[in-house]
Amino acid sequence: MNVMVDESDCHQLLSNIKKMIEEAHINDNAFYKQFRATKLCPETMKTVFQQYYYYIRTFPQILAGASARTSSELVRMKLARTVVSELGDGIGDPHFIMFEKVLASLGVTLDPIDQADHIPEVEGLVDGLRRLLLKEPSNVGLGAHYVIEEIGLPMIVNLYEGFRLYDGWRTEDYGYFYLHMLVETDHVEWIRDAVIDVAGTGSARTEILTGAREVIALLANFWNGLYRLSLA
Repeated sequence: MNVMVDESDCHQLLSNIKKMIEEAHINDNAFYKQFRATKLCPETMKTVFQQYYYYIRTFPQILAGASARTSSELVRMKLARTVVSELGDGIGDPHFIMFEKVLASLGVTLDPIDQADHIPEVEGLVDGLRRLLLKEPSNVGLGAHYVIEEIGLPMIVNLYEGFRLYDGWRTEDYGYFYLHMLVETDHVEWIRDAVIDVAGTGSARTEILTGAREVIALLANFWNGLYRLSLA
């Protein structure tokens, strides 16, 4: 049985993570600013979003593995709900397929994931997520996952505003963005519930903060890598 968490301790934990995100400028990074202000040529668009695709394509796979590592059935259920959501809830396309349709509407077709060239920054992010969620203590993975979901809505909004600059797309082509604007709040609530369930001891909270801190560094490096590609 998990130790009951003190509400003030949990509030402070989540506040600390949000402060770490803010201080790292993840939600207002240089790539977001560049992408919202300047159109990319098709070749650069493909190069940049081949990297993003690798991230969003592998994350549900990694998260599915993480659900087997926790001793908390509530946490397992919350992680499973997120995986199912990412894969379309059985009623729609997986989210990575929806993103392929975004790019297709602009005439961009990605290479197969196992044949694509990936920059070190995205390799570092994906390898880091595999380590944090599949090898480190499960609480470390939860901290990393919390950050992923906490920054999800700002990421979607920034990308949507950038993609709106382009011509030729129809409303139905951008379902990836519209859906995420609806579901990201649920994803944050689910992972917040999971964090609260296990954050009953100081050691657990330390592990959660460790995962959050490490994934923030990986994400900052990832977005810096995309910014570098966008300037090419």
